[in-house]
Amino acid sequence: MTGSSPIRVLHHLGGLSRGGVETWLMNIVRQASPELATDFMVAANKGEAGDYEAEALAAGCRIHYAPRPGRLVLRLQALGLSPSSSKLDEVLSQNAYDVVHVHGNEFNGDSLRIAHAHGVPVRVSHCHSTVLARGKTGVEMHIRELRRRTLDRKRVLRYATNLVACGRDAGRFMLGGAWESDSRAQIIYCGVRLSAFEQAMSSTSRSLLLEKYALPADAIVIGHAGSMGPSPIKNHAFLMRAFADLSRRSQRYYLFLAGDGPLRTNIEKQACDLGIASRVRMPGVVTNVPSLMVNLFDAHVMPSLAEGLPVAAIEAAAAGVFTVLSENITDELDEHLPGRTMRLSLGADLALWSDSIESAVARREPVAVGIARVRNSPLSIDASLRALVAMYRRQLGQRA
Repeated sequence: MTGSSPIRVLHHLGGLSRGGVETWLMNIVRQASPELATDFMVAANKGEAGDYEAEALAAGCRIHYAPRPGRLVLRLQALGLSPSSSKLDEVLSQNAYDVVHVHGNEFNGDSLRIAHAHGVPVRVSHCHSTVLARGKTGVEMHIRELRRRTLDRKRVLRYATNLVACGRDAGRFMLGGAWESDSRAQIIYCGVRLSAFEQAMSSTSRSLLLEKYALPADAIVIGHAGSMGPSPIKNHAFLMRAFADLSRRSQRYYLFLAGDGPLRTNIEKQACDLGIASRVRMPGVVTNVPSLMVNLFDAHVMPSLAEGLPVAAIEAAAAGVFTVLSENITDELDEHLPGRTMRLSLGADLALWSDSIESAVARREPVAVGIARVRNSPLSIDASLRALVAMYRRQLGQRA
């Protein structure tokens, strides 16, 4: 990078599916900042990187593909018994990047070591979670966790120029005690794109959405947006039980679950077993989450088993929707969005969850107020973009 040339950034992550991290990165791309030239490296074949692949290409991003190996090799790599893909080495041999920005909490050190060997001046390790592999368990996971806390953490600390997390808890998970003392460590929140919520105010209406999803005119809609597996990290099983309790209080309550995944069949069965199937809507993966939150959701519930700092809760706040969430989720949300979330123990009585959800419905605020609240916090996409550019430029300036 010289003069006023844009900073060339390679984001290294698993794919471009419609997840929280991927949506955040695409929102960064949508800002079309002249200060950044953004490319991606993904663990997928061309045409199979995810929902955002076509949009990223259309926006001028280059995508480098490193197809996943077979199951056996993948498991050996996960256990540290087989070398990781050489694709990054190939990409950096053929392209000059100012920044390699690695997202995840496993094998970051390997990628950073390769970037260091190629003389990439800015090497970022970015953690977005507080658990490994979305909470999977077993002997294999024990070995992987041991590798993450020893070899990979050592490499991250050695080769990263910048250590970034989506929140304090994710930072501690990535680095342990070093998070509090390492001068390279900082939080950059995955901010939301507020223009999407402004547009949603006029792009559709509640009545049209009620009709689309076969909901009565007086429905009180309890919303949730999250993947349905393969890991149960979003804790749909608990959410269904909590809603079953709430639904006995009024026939007006309906549960709206945006998202899809391998656990959907189990969730549908549980709805039938609890006798609430007619009161639950599961539209699958949706592309209009801001519109749903602005025009349909009356309250938002997140009983997750673990999270970094959930983008969905920020989106709900921007839409004026109050969120009830589990104590497993960081209290940083309330620091930056005071009075817009309530944290409960998953061990609490379901009646307390129902009381809190009813209170959340009553605490919905005008969308314009929610948008202004997030805009004045570090949780907007504009704040994210400023923080990224400042970090990159600061490191490049130090290198120069």
